[in-house]
Amino acid sequence: MPPLHQFLRLALLLLALFSLTPAALAQSSTSQGVSVADRARELADARPWAGMAFVGSSVADGKLRDIIVAPWTGSWGDDTLLGGAASYRLARFWRFFMLDAELGGAYRFGDTEGGEFWAAAYVRYDGFPWTNYLYTTFGLSMGPNYVTRLPQVERGTDAQPETNTSKFLNFFSPELTFALPSRPDREIAIRYMHRSGIFGTFNGVWEGANSLTVGFRMRF
Repeated sequence: MPPLHQFLRLALLLLALFSLTPAALAQSSTSQGVSVADRARELADARPWAGMAFVGSSVADGKLRDIIVAPWTGSWGDDTLLGGAASYRLARFWRFFMLDAELGGAYRFGDTEGGEFWAAAYVRYDGFPWTNYLYTTFGLSMGPNYVTRLPQVERGTDAQPETNTSKFLNFFSPELTFALPSRPDREIAIRYMHRSGIFGTFNGVWEGANSLTVGFRMRF
């Protein structure tokens, strides 16, 4: 089996090529009196349902705030994640903000060998100044997350087991998506999945498992 970083690189390349079809490039992204960016938002909102498939890697150590700033400091690759999610756009508000509801699941291969499931609300923003050229959204999630087996980083070691654990934690998952303005229904999604104890709210858990995933989302 090829190294995980090579697999992720190949997956990202294939997803990018799939999104850049001749039909997408040929389709007009403007309409009379409507900017390219606003037209992209209209097209995205017109298809409220979405399905996504993704692949990713876990990081065995490091706090979320440290890994976001310096991801190379973590120990990556203990688990490989394969999963998917279905979502529905509930509303758009304040022009650039959206509210999505999502149900998702993944399986962890490696040290954990177990399933992960979540239900989350995503607040997304798409008011970036480069939207005329690359339709971009940024989202943050909140919702319950459940694992059938605790990831190693949450279990600890035999010598130093974690004192407080919980199969139920919060699903906090920042996500960036990218699409052609003419085809906002085809998105490449880069997601940072974090099981969060919300500062001890869940059974005294302060830290949780972290994973980085890349996926492809279709809106319909």
